[in-house]
Amino acid sequence: MSTRIGPPLPPEERALDDVAWGQGLRPSRIFSVLLPVWQVEVRATVTDGRPYHVIDRFLERGIAEGGLSSVPELARFFALDEPLVDRAVRFLARIGHVAVRDGGLVLTGLGLESQRDGVCYVVSREDRRKMYFDAFTSRPFGRAYYDTGSVTFLTAEKVGAITAARSYPRFLQLISVHGFRREALGELAGRADRDRYNLPFRIEQPESLGEEIVYLPLHLVRAADARGGTRYLAYGQVSRSADPELSDLCQSVPEIVGLLESETLSIQPGRHEQRITEWLDGKGLHGIRPVETERGAWRVTLPPSAFQPAGRVSPARIGSFVPLATGLLAVWCEDERTREEAFLSRVDSVLTAHGRDPRHDPGPTIERIGRQLHLSARTAEQARELALHLGRNPLAARLTELIAKG
Repeated sequence: MSTRIGPPLPPEERALDDVAWGQGLRPSRIFSVLLPVWQVEVRATVTDGRPYHVIDRFLERGIAEGGLSSVPELARFFALDEPLVDRAVRFLARIGHVAVRDGGLVLTGLGLESQRDGVCYVVSREDRRKMYFDAFTSRPFGRAYYDTGSVTFLTAEKVGAITAARSYPRFLQLISVHGFRREALGELAGRADRDRYNLPFRIEQPESLGEEIVYLPLHLVRAADARGGTRYLAYGQVSRSADPELSDLCQSVPEIVGLLESETLSIQPGRHEQRITEWLDGKGLHGIRPVETERGAWRVTLPPSAFQPAGRVSPARIGSFVPLATGLLAVWCEDERTREEAFLSRVDSVLTAHGRDPRHDPGPTIERIGRQLHLSARTAEQARELALHLGRNPLAARLTELIAKG
């Protein structure tokens, strides 16, 4: 059986960089976890909806508010051709909005509700669908988590296979002892923002036909805020940034916080420094000593020769972190030219990753990379000038094209 987890999680380094440089927090650990989720098969009576066609809405208003009860009357009032009005009325009758009563046209209950809400509801039907709720508080997941091309929920069997596969990093399996709170279905059906949670316009009498625990892969970053308080931020498959709702969940559930804090406290004194030394030795960097800062973080300053292509360390590590099983290691290089080359390489990667997507503005990312590397280059224009200065002409041309597009 395949042990692939589906769409990958973002790299740990990306999550750590977002915490440090996007959120302004001090990361100290990163955990790869499997969050338990209730997968609930729900049966309900649903009413679909869509925006009104202009003529349909006005014809219904003419019937409901103007007392117009026939096709000729509607056609004369709105100055429309009778055949056009007749086709529209037949359509409205077919979807359950218009009926004939005492020889005249009237709106049905569904038609009146549609007019009231400004939504063209379609005749109710029975519906079955799978829905997802966290296994601690029965909080529903948003629509983005129903995209099977982006998100994978793992069965217990798949989790067992992944746990046994040596090719995967260790996942910490979170456990919940809470049952599914079935009142959550009725609460969700009553929300005005149902569409945000993958529900139709109206849902009535929802009931659970069965519940199964599945697991959602996440990165959880432990970090400290400006006051020294501990925060947990969740990074998953649907976004490059932290998920605020899942972060709030993981921050507020004592079982999750307690397990992660115990994992942190279980590291024996001196073990993290030893693990850093092992990492340095593995990169051929013998004799370089890491330094513990006054805030308890660990940092190592490496010479330019330590970085690729001459060395074994990726330049992408500069100003970023190495995630180790015992904690994090911040990597730095004092040589400005090395940092400038790293800056341009990262800008190049950002432009390549997003291609010609007009929705993406690389400006904030370029600014953040410049801050991260303590460089004066913070804009696309400054990056272009630096690329020209260092002979990175293809990158300079791409930046020129980006700037021209505004």
